Formats: sequence, C-alpha cells, structure tokens
Amino acid sequence: MKELPFSIPLSGVIRMDENLFTVIVNRTESIISLETGAAPGKRISLGDGMTMHDVILESAQEAVRRKGLNRFSTADLLAVAREKYPGLKRASFTSRVVAATPDHGSFKHHKSTRDYFSHIGSGMFELNERYMPEKTSDQDILGNQRRISTGQ
Repeated sequence: MKELPFSIPLSGVIRMDENLFTVIVNRTESIISLETGAAPGKRISLGDGMTMHDVILESAQEAVRRKGLNRFSTADLLAVAREKYPGLKRASFTSRVVAATPDHGSFKHHKSTRDYFSHIGSGMFELNERYMPEKTSDQDILGNQRRISTGQ
C-alpha cells in the first residue's frame, strides 16, 4: 500500500446568529443549532432533578385524584404524563412502571428498588398506600366515584 501526501487549501467563514452557527468551508455549508430541547424521538428534558420515576409517581397520584379510584393501567398513567411531557415514549414509560412494581413477574429484570405500585391483574396496577396522594376530603373521592359509575 502506497501513501501519497497532499494538501488542500481551505478557506472558510463562521457566522454566529444567537443560537445558530453557520460554518462555510469552500462551497460546503454546515449549520449548528445550540437550541435546547430534543427533537422527536430523542431524549426529553424533564427538568432539574426529575427522573422518569418521579414523572410516573406524579402521574399515578394524579390519576388516582382524577378517578377517585386506586386502579389504573399504564395507558392511563401515560395519558396523564403526556399532558405535561408529550414526547414520552410508551415502551420506556411502561418498562419503568414495571420496574416500580415489585410483585410484577418482570420486576426481576430491572435494577430498581422502587415500590410505588402493586400488580393487581393483567395490565392493571394500584398505587401503594404510602404513595397515595393527599385527599381533600372523602366527599371528593365519593363524588368522583359516582360520576364514573353514572358516566358523567
């Protein structure tokens, strides 16, 4: 194998405009954006100190508050979580719910020590008592249950 040394003269310009850099070398142009946030399908920003498990616990507490019933599916939790974080991926979210459910058959595949949920049936979970949201009153919970049962 032979090597032939050579050199190519390059000239370029860098343009800076707030969060956008444009690098032009000869006739090639590259644009670099310094925008924060994620493109669709990429990592999302949850906020300082927030983890996906924090989002899942908050979603479960909110789902219990709204339903007035401590029973939900991962789809219920994901719907609540996507109101605040629309870029959440279903598979990642569901996996983390299982990772926080010690009595789920697939819990053994996760390195989690969280115990937020109990598995109560096929795809159904309940929030463990110590993580239950603060009730405003028993009447609020009872009122929510009546609306659910009557479809209002």
